[in-house]
Amino acid sequence: MDTQTFLINMQSNDADVRFNAWRAAGEVDPVVVGELGKLAASSTPGIARAAREALTTMTHSVGKDVKAPKREAVVSGLLNLNNAALPVRIHALRLLSNIAGEDAVGAIAKDIHNPDLREEVVYCLERIPGDASVEALLQAYPKAKDDFKPRLLATFGHRRYAKAVEVCTKASKSSDGALAVAGFKALARIGPSMSSALSLPAAEGLTETQKTDVVDSRLRIADAQAKAGNKAAALNMYKAILERTEEHFQCAAIVGIAKLGSADAAALILPQIKNANRNVRITAQNAWKGMASA
Repeated sequence: MDTQTFLINMQSNDADVRFNAWRAAGEVDPVVVGELGKLAASSTPGIARAAREALTTMTHSVGKDVKAPKREAVVSGLLNLNNAALPVRIHALRLLSNIAGEDAVGAIAKDIHNPDLREEVVYCLERIPGDASVEALLQAYPKAKDDFKPRLLATFGHRRYAKAVEVCTKASKSSDGALAVAGFKALARIGPSMSSALSLPAAEGLTETQKTDVVDSRLRIADAQAKAGNKAAALNMYKAILERTEEHFQCAAIVGIAKLGSADAAALILPQIKNANRNVRITAQNAWKGMASA
């Protein structure tokens, strides 16, 4: 289908004609992306939806093969929608998250401080492989609004970006509870070599959910230390969690301790075999049997 016929059909009053057009968008020259961006902002709902679906179809048509002949042109066309209506720009960023490469990072990152687009920008960048995307977010962090910094910290954790350790460590010591917890969670995911020496966010003022996040992160750090062979550091962390009153944390600590397989680990589990809490007691008994058979 030639581009002129395609665009005419996209604006047809017949829903079936529009449907057939956007379903065939993958076969059309990507030069139409700009016009589709305009149609996607149409005041006619049917046309607007057809244009968005066409952009999606075109993106999917080049998504499986990084060497697809039209891929670069589709990416370029979506990047050029940066002056389109806000809903269209958001849609374009979501599509770019599927096909954009490192060479598109700079153009995408320009909107990182736009309050209407920042979430979409981060979502897009964190899905682009390579260090350039997460590095762009690290460079943007100092100028980010305080309420958005936890979102950036989460990305550093998800991507396990070692260069963000310093930023995450500073955040974990913040008096802002949300920022401190986000920094600590990121560090737990990144897994710095000195995780065992990290200071915990101040518990005062934290919500119950945030307190849970901190303990979950401590368990993650302990698991990482155990995996790295730092059994003494892991044991100390598990022991601290075992001393908590919540049964699910006690059970998680017991499972981790048992994997250490040392005499000190056994000494911590043994008293729990007679724990008053049934779930903790059963977990300890099973862990003890597992250690014995090992």
